[in-house]
Amino acid sequence: MSSPTSRQVIAGLQRFPLLSISEMRAALDADRTAHGIYAWWLIRSEALPALPTTAHPVEPYGLIYVGVGPGRASSKRVLRARFGDHRKDAGRSTLRRALASLLYQREGWQLQWTDRPLLADADNDALTAWMDANLRVQWVRVLEPWDIEAQIVREMRPPLNRTHNQAHPFYKELGAARKRFRAAALATAEPHS
Repeated sequence: MSSPTSRQVIAGLQRFPLLSISEMRAALDADRTAHGIYAWWLIRSEALPALPTTAHPVEPYGLIYVGVGPGRASSKRVLRARFGDHRKDAGRSTLRRALASLLYQREGWQLQWTDRPLLADADNDALTAWMDANLRVQWVRVLEPWDIEAQIVREMRPPLNRTHNQAHPFYKELGAARKRFRAAALATAEPHS
């Protein structure tokens, strides 16, 4: 079986209908060992109006993030495990950390610090609800997704990916937002005089 081309993978990530998060989880529960690439799509542009998304070719949606599972040949974390991270705290998911960094001030979410910046538990749940309401996902089976990840990110230009995406116009702005999020969370751990 030959590996799909980047064009085939991109076409698969754009196929419609896109899946809700629960539909994606059900698909991966049915195929627990799948390797692949997944794409997150913003379905309500007003939810993040300043984010320069990559337009879907047919629907009025914008690509915001691409992920893979596993991330390298030596990893045992298949697509199901990697996708599952997007239901956990902002410290375990690059996507959730990026979204929290962009949304916490506007939404009034409270932060906390452990060994990393996190949302308070109730606001972590609020981020999950925000994702459920505003995002959809699509995926493609790829036996060795780590081999094609960089090319897919460079071609699709998802603004919330930082790896393989340094030329993206939103790269610096996202980095600054993540630094503010980290500093604000760290400030909650400092003793008050």
